[in-house]
Amino acid sequence: MGIEGMNPDDFRAAQQKTWGAAAVGWKEWSEFNDRAAGHISRRLVELAGVRPGSRVLDIAAGNGEPALTAARAVGPEGRVVATDLSAEMLAFGRERAAEAGLDNVEFVHSDAARLDFPAGSFDAAVSRWGIIFEPEAEAAAARVRGFLEPGARMAIASWGEPDEVPFLSIPMRTTMERFGIPPLPPGMPGPMSRPTPEALGALLGGGGFREVAAERAELVYEFESPEHFTAYVKAVAAPIRVMIEVHGGDAQDEAWDAITAAAAAAGRGSAPIRFSNVVVLASGIA
Repeated sequence: MGIEGMNPDDFRAAQQKTWGAAAVGWKEWSEFNDRAAGHISRRLVELAGVRPGSRVLDIAAGNGEPALTAARAVGPEGRVVATDLSAEMLAFGRERAAEAGLDNVEFVHSDAARLDFPAGSFDAAVSRWGIIFEPEAEAAAARVRGFLEPGARMAIASWGEPDEVPFLSIPMRTTMERFGIPPLPPGMPGPMSRPTPEALGALLGGGGFREVAAERAELVYEFESPEHFTAYVKAVAAPIRVMIEVHGGDAQDEAWDAITAAAAAAGRGSAPIRFSNVVVLASGIA
């Protein structure tokens, strides 16, 4: 899936810059994210068939998930290779691995399209909200399949439909309405570009994986206040930051204030604010 006229290399370069700038925010909120999303990492590792001694590839691992979860699962006899196009995000992932005492994780700076490993290098592959940002995702999945042992599994995750993912859709819609930004073209890579089991499964199917299965899960974020929510979005939601930061200082402040107001309205004045979000997971056999 892709967009006519979009240059994939230009898109990747923009993504590299965007996520590099967000690395500091991901570091600040890492414990919060781990508490909320840890079960998604564990489920991906389970769906990929990771076991003690496995060799695991994590595509677009960001700050190290689900790579670190996989590293704990494979134990000292296994190994994990965590890859990402953002050197800044990977640097934080290395810090986290060292702090956790995990010396079985290698961090490789590369986008999914340029990964290069010998055939049969891995027993499993995972990607949590990562490969869905790749502009040539099916081709990347096919490339990853070539690195896997025959019969190995790959498991990936995406967010659901916008109405099912309020923690993202509320600030995104608020920002787009405020600045008159038109809807994204169909096929634009991003957090909700594969929002259904069928769409996410098609990514793996298009990469040549067989016996593809998909499921839905729930992820809950709880924020102390609307301001707490906006601080989180400002720190970690890189695509939304990009839409806002191209405007002048006052316009930026007003946009963040509008997001705070929208979060307050969604929470109906209650505190804390609790957003339940749909996650889609898919897995297939190489």
